[in-house]
Amino acid sequence: MRADVAEARVRLDAIDRLGDEHKTQLAELQQVLDRATAVLAAGSADVGVKEAKEEKDIAALQARVDEIANAFEDQGRKRAEAQNRMETRVATLEQSEARLIDRVAPAVPDDKEQLWLQAGARIKEGQREQGRHFYRVFIQRFPDDPRASQAYLALGQSLVEEKQFAKAAAEFQRLLASYPRSPEVPTAMWKLARAFVELRFCTDARSLLGDLVKRFPKSAPAAEAEKDLKSIRRLPRAACTS
Repeated sequence: MRADVAEARVRLDAIDRLGDEHKTQLAELQQVLDRATAVLAAGSADVGVKEAKEEKDIAALQARVDEIANAFEDQGRKRAEAQNRMETRVATLEQSEARLIDRVAPAVPDDKEQLWLQAGARIKEGQREQGRHFYRVFIQRFPDDPRASQAYLALGQSLVEEKQFAKAAAEFQRLLASYPRSPEVPTAMWKLARAFVELRFCTDARSLLGDLVKRFPKSAPAAEAEKDLKSIRRLPRAACTS
């Protein structure tokens, strides 16, 4: 019996010890859980703080974006208004200029032959602006007349005589573009190249003169072009921008 009691007491002690161990383990698990809960709670709080801060930053950024967009829209509106005012002003000036020209410009002859003759006569008399006006009217009214290309040539030459080389070059180029098969093409190419030299566009001038010699080798302008090519090669670098 004593042996059984002793054995039972040993088992009870073992159970008690097991219970104590379970209690210890349970307490340890509870501590771990408490710590995890605290960490989680702290983490959640940090996340909340971070989210709140990010939301605040996003709101500030969105406000700035809206501000820039509104400013850009306002500037665009002001630019559009300024452009409209400028276009209105330019249109008004152009109308005023047209009316002024109509008042001051001499009457343009209706007859084609008279128009042609008076254009040349006014150029010779030194009334170049009026002569050029007559030539432009001639080209506009009679673009299919064989003399239209000659009118362009006369326009360009009169501008060369006034040293308006850029405007002269434009007239020669219009001749080449509008009447590429006219007899005036070699002369226009030569005069255009000379205008390019005056404008310091030496590379363009050489290219144009070389093309002239190649396309119209037997023409009088081609002979002059060969001389000009030699002259351009002797020019100092400062005389050319290209």
